Amino acid sequence: MLKMETLNSTHPSTAASSSPLESHVPSSGSGNGNEYFYILVVMSFYGVFLIGIMLGYMKSKRAG
Repeated sequence: MLKMETLNSTHPSTAASSSPLESHVPSSGSGNGNEYFYILVVMSFYGVFLIGIMLGYMKSKRAG
C-alpha cells in the first residue's frame, strides 16, 4: 500500500516556500484566445439548453 508522508510543520515544504503570487502570474502569449473560446462554447451550450427547456414548456402550455 502507498503511504502518505507526514508533513513536518517545522521544516518548510517546497510548495510552501514559493510565494503564492508567483504561481498566478500568467505566461505571456500562451493563451491565444482559447480561454475566451471555451467560455463562448460553454455559454452557447447553456443557452441552447435553456431555449430547449423554454420551447418545451411553451409547447406544453399551448397544447393544454
